[in-house]
Amino acid sequence: MDHLPRPHLVLALSPVEAAVRAARDTVRAALAGWNRQDLNGDLELITSELVTNAIRYATTITLVVSLPDDATAMVEVWDDNPEGPAVPIADPHAEGGRGLLLVGALARAWGWRSTVGGKVTWAQTAAP
Repeated sequence: MDHLPRPHLVLALSPVEAAVRAARDTVRAALAGWNRQDLNGDLELITSELVTNAIRYATTITLVVSLPDDATAMVEVWDDNPEGPAVPIADPHAEGGRGLLLVGALARAWGWRSTVGGKVTWAQTAAP
């Protein structure tokens, strides 16, 4: 029986624009180190969108990425804002507001849950 913990990373982020790139680059490097390359970039894009939302509405942000099994990758963004994310109705003329629609399109599943200090927004993808 395998008692070793599954691969995972935890990264504290500042609520600044540079956090998005740092998160994306960290996810790419972690997946490569775990020999689970994100060939189509889905997990990187999902991470970017979830972190972007967090830096807009929160003051503390923690990124958690894990491989719960051989076929799944999970990204979680923990933040101190208790309000859940709202999927807006896409305005075809708007320059933004489609992030969660992209997450929903790319993820096998996604959602959020309340925590004592805020919330966790998560997404799960299938391994390539």
